[in-house]
Amino acid sequence: MTTSLEIRDDRLHFDGLDVADLARQVPTPFFLFSARQIAANIDALRTAFTRRHTATEIFYASKACSNMWFLNAVLRSGINVEVNAGGELIKALRAAFAPRQIVFNGVAKTVAEIELAVQTGVRAIIVDSLFELERVADVAARRQQRANVALRIDVDVPTLTHPGLATTHGGKAGIDRDDAPAAFDLAVSSAWIDLRGMHMHIGSQITSVEPYVRAVETALDIIDAAEQQHGIDLEHLNAGGGFAIVYRSAAVCQPADYFCSTLAADDYAEAICAALERRNPRLTLFLEPGRSIAGTAAVLVTTVENEKTKGVRDASGKRVGDERWLTVDAGFNTLLEHTNYRWYYPAVVATRAGQPATAPFRLAGPLCDGGDVFAGDGDTPFRHFPEGTSVGDIVVFIDTGAYSLEMMNPYNARPRAAAYAVVDGDVRQIREPDTFEDMVMHDVPPGAAAGSRDHPASLRTEFP
Repeated sequence: MTTSLEIRDDRLHFDGLDVADLARQVPTPFFLFSARQIAANIDALRTAFTRRHTATEIFYASKACSNMWFLNAVLRSGINVEVNAGGELIKALRAAFAPRQIVFNGVAKTVAEIELAVQTGVRAIIVDSLFELERVADVAARRQQRANVALRIDVDVPTLTHPGLATTHGGKAGIDRDDAPAAFDLAVSSAWIDLRGMHMHIGSQITSVEPYVRAVETALDIIDAAEQQHGIDLEHLNAGGGFAIVYRSAAVCQPADYFCSTLAADDYAEAICAALERRNPRLTLFLEPGRSIAGTAAVLVTTVENEKTKGVRDASGKRVGDERWLTVDAGFNTLLEHTNYRWYYPAVVATRAGQPATAPFRLAGPLCDGGDVFAGDGDTPFRHFPEGTSVGDIVVFIDTGAYSLEMMNPYNARPRAAAYAVVDGDVRQIREPDTFEDMVMHDVPPGAAAGSRDHPASLRTEFP
């Protein structure tokens, strides 16, 4: 959980700012980021890994949050960036990342995206299949410009994270490990491919180090075989990211509870670096953390807009109990993962943060869907707040910096939320809220002429 949270006189403060006070000044819902927390998260990762393997480079996974202010904060920290689509590449370039600071991932890169990456000269295009390797070579040959490439190999290591976050062991990403020799053969033989390294990734929110140990050992076996077979020295091993943050605290976490973690950056660094130092210390280690940089750097601030009590009935229809409900002004339109992956985000009442949280409530968003209900605490459907919590109270969801701004949507024609950041004690806006005019700006009314914008599939290769 973020270290930026503090309770003073029952009121929640985030990076020194009274959250409820800000919520009285600007409309909810909104996200609030901490520049200090971003820097602290990056520094913890960098320190943990570089003191064990000096030749380590961190590439922030921008899919976690590609807000331009956020990208600038990452750039100023001195680390690099990983992108997963042409749009993310353009944003990284506009944020002033140099091509050498960018690796380009993705499982379905278009010809236009590959052309963009080759022209830009990114550090590595991370190739997802034998077909894509040939596509990259074709684009590079047509441009008469060699492409920097790393091969993404599925090391086939199981993890206990959410199935939607697993990227190996039956996942869609990467080249099957049995096809790795053929992929290296093709890359080495191509006149237009500069083979730079190998990439592996085992998923997100991984709460155990054992999968990393197995994955790195397998990756090094594959690299050893390829280097011996072809007489080459690869530049790097990209071990991906997936380092967990603590959504739920416990002295001992159950293995399958991927919201609960007792691990720190040092634990992941020890697991990943030990094998690398022992077997191939010459390799530069690339990392792609996203959630562990962005997740704890923000909170989502919402207002309770409705309350009710509903009966609980048995099979015969007899009322056997009551449930109290609170409805806030942010649902899965603002925080999609709460429904998409049934994600658990801790929540507190901003003006009652120091009071005993003993009263059970069902907590829901404002959308018309019955599924727009937040996961409960533990194995219950309830959130526990102070007894007097009611309409007008400010509810703050914690650790919402990752995969939140990126996934917002205008469902029910609800404007996407604003975002602010605390920088050196001051608050600045980093994302404007949508207006109702934004809700219709892309619609073409009957009889109207279509606009003159480029088709969204045609990524231009020239940049302003």
